[in-house]
Amino acid sequence: MKAGILLMVMVPVAVKKGESPIKANGRLIVIDGGFSKAYQNQTGIAGYTLVSNSRGFILASHKTFESKKSAIEHDLDIHTSKIILERSAKRIMVKDTDKGKLLIQHINALKELLLAYRNGDIKEKR
Repeated sequence: MKAGILLMVMVPVAVKKGESPIKANGRLIVIDGGFSKAYQNQTGIAGYTLVSNSRGFILASHKTFESKKSAIEHDLDIHTSKIILERSAKRIMVKDTDKGKLLIQHINALKELLLAYRNGDIKEKR
């Protein structure tokens, strides 16, 4: 996420009263698990999930559901609404991460080793 954004968790958001999880002109995001039935009457939803993937950040809000039993019996799913908070101009790939850069170095070293073996610079031990 952009520098300077604060994320608060486990704070119920009263959506049914019009409250938004995005506050302070987008500099504060308040999310809560909310799946706890005890908070659903207060919030009006079953909570938020912040999703980070290679395309950016998404805030997902989940509608309440009656019970696991009812969901199974009536083949219901948890309905989710999504708000795109930040979309990356370029998808972040594994090669763009610190670990990815290290993996590329290892791959290049192995390629050099293979080339040296094929050129006869390294002899097979018998």
